[in-house]
Amino acid sequence: MADNPAAADIAALGRLCGIAPEYCDNYGGRHLTSLETVKALLSAMGVPWQEPGWRREELARRRLGPWSRFLQPVHILSPASPGKVYGYFLTPSADLPSPVKIRASVSAESGPGFEWQEELNGPPAPGKGQGQNGVRHRLELCLPRELPLGYYDLHLRVEAGNLSESGQTRLIVAPEQTYFPDCLAAGRRLWGLNLPLYALRGEADWGIGDFGDLMAVMDWAATLGASFVGVNPLHAPPAAPEADPSPYAPTSRLFHNFLYLDLERVPEMELCPEALALVASPEFQASRDCLREGPLIPYARVFGLKQRVLELLFQAFRDCHGEPEAPLSLRGREFAAFLRDQGDSLQGFGAFCALAHHFQQGDWRRWPGEYHHPGKPAVAGFVREHRLETSLYQYAQWLAADQLQQVSEAARRCGLPFTLYQDLALGAGAGGFDTWAYPDLFAKDVAIGAPPDAFSPKGQNWGIPPIIPEALRESGYQLFIDTIRANAPQGGMLRLDHVMGLFRLLWIPAGMAAAQGAYVHYPARELLAILALESVLRRTLIIGEDLGTVSPPVRRDLDRLGVFSYRVFYFERRPDGGFLPPESYPARAVAAVTTHDLPTLAGFCQGRDLACRRDANLYADPHQAEADAAQRQRDRLQLVEALQGRGLLPDGVESRPEPGSPCPPQVREGVLEYLAQSEAALLEVRLEEVFGWADQQNLPGTQEEHPNWRRRLPLTLEEMARDPGPERLAERLNKYRRNLLEGVKGEGGKRGKG
Repeated sequence: MADNPAAADIAALGRLCGIAPEYCDNYGGRHLTSLETVKALLSAMGVPWQEPGWRREELARRRLGPWSRFLQPVHILSPASPGKVYGYFLTPSADLPSPVKIRASVSAESGPGFEWQEELNGPPAPGKGQGQNGVRHRLELCLPRELPLGYYDLHLRVEAGNLSESGQTRLIVAPEQTYFPDCLAAGRRLWGLNLPLYALRGEADWGIGDFGDLMAVMDWAATLGASFVGVNPLHAPPAAPEADPSPYAPTSRLFHNFLYLDLERVPEMELCPEALALVASPEFQASRDCLREGPLIPYARVFGLKQRVLELLFQAFRDCHGEPEAPLSLRGREFAAFLRDQGDSLQGFGAFCALAHHFQQGDWRRWPGEYHHPGKPAVAGFVREHRLETSLYQYAQWLAADQLQQVSEAARRCGLPFTLYQDLALGAGAGGFDTWAYPDLFAKDVAIGAPPDAFSPKGQNWGIPPIIPEALRESGYQLFIDTIRANAPQGGMLRLDHVMGLFRLLWIPAGMAAAQGAYVHYPARELLAILALESVLRRTLIIGEDLGTVSPPVRRDLDRLGVFSYRVFYFERRPDGGFLPPESYPARAVAAVTTHDLPTLAGFCQGRDLACRRDANLYADPHQAEADAAQRQRDRLQLVEALQGRGLLPDGVESRPEPGSPCPPQVREGVLEYLAQSEAALLEVRLEEVFGWADQQNLPGTQEEHPNWRRRLPLTLEEMARDPGPERLAERLNKYRRNLLEGVKGEGGKRGKG
């Protein structure tokens, strides 16, 4: 790549900025990063490389590492060892004047801080190095007291002779490992359900699954002996009815999807004659029934229906409980307190949603330029003139937080040891709230994705802009912290989609194929420390989706931290292609048949995903389709052999199934019992596997070619609860893993809509 001095400097600058010079794919193929890719990624990061003088200055600064500045933006400390912070004091020569006076103060995120002073008269500083404008001396500062787990800001001033320097750094006191729940002590193994919340059907739903349905699932799961219920990401979708409904490309990961609100449970419903009359009207009932009948979710119409009712409920709230500035009741004061706790972020989110509604466009890049940043005067003027519209979306977030709390309470009431198992998407949409509110953190004109593999022969471009590692670190990781807090359920589980993103991400420049992208490295040590801290503070078990191109050091680091691995049956193979025995699964892991991006077991056996890929023209090589079909038949034969080897198939089940033939229930249940026998502490059972449904939620690489994130489940919750199949399956799973915690199972019976 570096065939001349300028190219060599650009390549070196790329490496210093974390751009990997090469990577190996899952086939063992080596991919070198082209010079054009490095240039595009440096531009995306905002790093000057075009002009030789700028480039030399950037290279010199970055080669100095921590010696280039007085304080690093972040220091990770352990509660088990004395806290030390290193400062790099600048002098014009190699001499360090004596004495060195230090004045410092520590402020805590919550609780009181403290101050102290000290004077250094002894031996020279621990180290020194040539800086850009002189010599920097490394000073070791020992904190005078132990700090509990949490976040702190250290303000430091150093004086030596007539020289002085001051700065600030964030101290993060983090545990060595993530939270490990007592319910898994002594090798106990549990199982639970995972489901697409949006796809749930109830006998009186509004065209989409909601938090009321989720509470009903908690009851049902408890009666089966399950220990948890998992759902897709609950992030806020793009603030426009016609937008992409993918829960993995939200407008923001900081807020929730108001479409999941069970509006008939909102207290204001009983106080609002207009809303009651609307919901009871023949016109509304007919619209709702129409939404419920189809196989796909008509998101735009659901959006309109719920928005219409939400506006009436908010008006009733204001009439009964007053404005946040002057609340008239306890409920009014609770809303005001929620606004204070959420602060500027929620204020900005309300403004963003109101602007999206005003312009009828959820992508801020298509708004007039004067609204492209929350700090612009036009935005402030809009908020002043549209205060009620802005408050409406803040009210919706308050309702969502309350109903999620009700979900957690329902889980505890049912005796489930985990409140909720949530999924965290890898990022947010390019035109969404997060990029609008934090523009300096996101790279421009690039997207993240994955290199080619067996399930995506052309690779994947997810259309999500990456966060710039250096910018995130300079900000003290606040957006990352807030994102974990917004999604990690207290007493529950959080699964990080593509957890390798804490270590590196494939950045794909605009206009290039996925295979032309390059990996960019992230400050994993600091990100993992924050993850461990938030996990322990919230008592949340952390699961990392470690699928795809995963280097062994990544899994080792995650294992040391106590992050649970995510082991998918399809991929757990011996070198000869046979399925690994259950005993080979690691204990700190979640075992699962499939994921939202992969075929269900029924679809896998039938080759449904291969047919969809052919129809969507996802094969770069037409001969690959034939090879995949042949391999799938071998996979199916090996699957049957694995089950037969453990006595999990009854006599009469076809041992050499025909290509494309349906997956018998005995095979499907046998695979789940096979995983139940595994050493993995947790077993995730997706609803699709319980009932043998063949359609997968998402086919990566497609948009209009496949109804991604739109399919509704074939049965209602009530029909599922009456079906004998789940109880039969639960009996097989409960032989190996059972929730033995005390609790009331199924209290309150099945929940219907009000």
